[in-house]
Amino acid sequence: MHLREKLKFYAEKFSARDDEPHGKEIDNKHAAVWMGEHIPLLDCQDPVLEEIYYFRWWVYRKHIKKTPEGYILTEFLPQVPWSGPYNGISCAAGHHLMEGRWLRGSDTYLRDYCVYWFLGSGREHEQDYSNWLIHAVYRFTRTTGNYDLASELFPYMEDSYKRWKIRSLHRCGLFWSSDNRDGMEYSAGGNGIRLTLNSYMAAAASALSRIAGWKGDKSAEERYQREAESIWRRMQTMLWRPELNFYRGIRVQEKTGTPGEMAEMDEITGYLPWYFGLPFQFEGDAQVKRMGAAFSRLFDRECFYAPYGPSTCSRYPGFLEKKAVHPCLWNGWSWPFSTSQTLTAAAEYLQKNREKRGNTEFGRREYGELLLLYAGSHYRTDRYGRKSCWIDENLHPDTGEWEARRFLKEQGFPQEAGGYERGKDYNHSTFCDLIISGAAGIHMYEDGRLTVTPLLDHRWKYFKLEDVPAGGHLVTVQYDKTGERYGSGPGFQIYADGRLQAGFDSVPESVTCIL
Repeated sequence: MHLREKLKFYAEKFSARDDEPHGKEIDNKHAAVWMGEHIPLLDCQDPVLEEIYYFRWWVYRKHIKKTPEGYILTEFLPQVPWSGPYNGISCAAGHHLMEGRWLRGSDTYLRDYCVYWFLGSGREHEQDYSNWLIHAVYRFTRTTGNYDLASELFPYMEDSYKRWKIRSLHRCGLFWSSDNRDGMEYSAGGNGIRLTLNSYMAAAASALSRIAGWKGDKSAEERYQREAESIWRRMQTMLWRPELNFYRGIRVQEKTGTPGEMAEMDEITGYLPWYFGLPFQFEGDAQVKRMGAAFSRLFDRECFYAPYGPSTCSRYPGFLEKKAVHPCLWNGWSWPFSTSQTLTAAAEYLQKNREKRGNTEFGRREYGELLLLYAGSHYRTDRYGRKSCWIDENLHPDTGEWEARRFLKEQGFPQEAGGYERGKDYNHSTFCDLIISGAAGIHMYEDGRLTVTPLLDHRWKYFKLEDVPAGGHLVTVQYDKTGERYGSGPGFQIYADGRLQAGFDSVPESVTCIL
C-alpha cells in the first residue's frame, strides 16, 4: 500500500468509529486531507506502532482551535472549568509544541500558540501549572529554523522566568511546587522540592541562554547559563541520592515550610533531568555513565515496569491506593504524560551517550520495547468486546483499564468535572515525536545541521519516515534490510528535499548533514 493510501485508510478507519461529540476546527470529514497536507508519513513493520502513530496525529488535529487571537492547542476537547481563555491549559503545552513541531506548516498553528502564552490572554494563566514552555519554544524554533519567533518572545519569556522565581523559589535555593499544580494530583511524593519544576526551571534558563546567543546578547547568554548551572548544582546536592543512583524529592507541605524527609519511593519524575539533557551539560562522562544506569529501573517490576506502564512510582506500600475520591491519582497509575516524558529522556540519554547504546542493561533494544509497550496501551475494549484505538488520562499499569474514565463513568460524567467522556482523545502527551526524534533520531540544530541518531536495533527489517520538516527542508529517513521494500537498495538512507544526503549498509550510530 502506498504511504498516502495508508494514511487515508487509517484516517477513515478512525473517523468511522468516532461519534464526534465535540465540535472542532478540522472535523473528521476533512481529517484525511488535513493529515495528508501536514504530517510526515510512516511505514514500519510493527502494525501497532504504525497504527498508533497515525491515530495520534488524527487526535492531535482535533485540538487545533481557531480563536480571536489565532490558533491554540487544547488539552481537553470539552470545555473544562479549570482552563484559561478558549479552554487553554498550560500543563501539557510543552508536549503540544514538541509534537506539533513536526507538522508541515507548523508555524501556522504553533506560532500563534506561543504568542498566546507569552503575549496574549494565556499569559495570565501560563503559571496555573508548572510547565516547560520556554524549553519547548526553543526546541520548536530550532527544529523549524524560525529563530525570529524566539527572539521576538525572548523578553516575554524572561518575564515568565522571573515571575516563576518570585512565585516558587524556596529559601533553600530550589523551587517548591505542589503536586496538584504540577498536574500530578495526589502523587506518591506529595508537595515539596520536586524534580518537576526544578528541571523545568534549569531547562528554561539553559534555553534562554541559547536564545540570547542567537540574538548576540553575550551578557544574557552567560547570565542564564550561570543560572542553569546554579539550579543544577543545587539539584545534585539536595535531590540526587548517590546510594540509590536516583533522584528523590523533598517533602515540604507549603512554600514557606521547612524541608522535611525525602520521599521513600522512586517517582518517574526522577528521569526529567535527562529529558532536557541537563546531565550532559554539567557532568563529566564518568558521572553521566554512573547516573545513566538508572534507566534499567524501567524494566524492574518492583520499580516502574508494568505491562501497561511504566507506573508513576515504585511499588511502595501506598501503590495504587485510592488516596482520595478523585479521578486523577499519581501514586502508581500509568500516565501517558509522564510515559512520553520518560521515553524522551531515554532517547536523549541514548543519543547523547552513544557508547551506552549497545549496553545490555539499557540500549536501543530496550528503548524499542518501551516504545512498543506505550503504543500497545493505546486501546480500549468496549462492553461488546470491540477493540478501538484510545488515548485518555491515566490507566491501570497492570490491566490497562482507563482509570479516570472508569471513575467518571461511575459518577455519571458530572459536568463540573468536564462532562461526558472528558478524557476521550486527550491531548496530554506525545507519541509521534518519540518516533521521529527518538526511533528515527531526527534532530535539527543551528547552522543547518541535521543530525540523525536512530534508535532502531537489529530486529527492524524496514522503517520509513517521509517528508519530515526540519529547518525549512523535507527530510526522509528509511531503512530497508534487503532493499526489497522501497526499491532503492539495502541499508539506511537519508534524503533532504528528495536528494540523497547519506547512505549506509546498516543502521548508523549517528550522522550529521549540512542542509
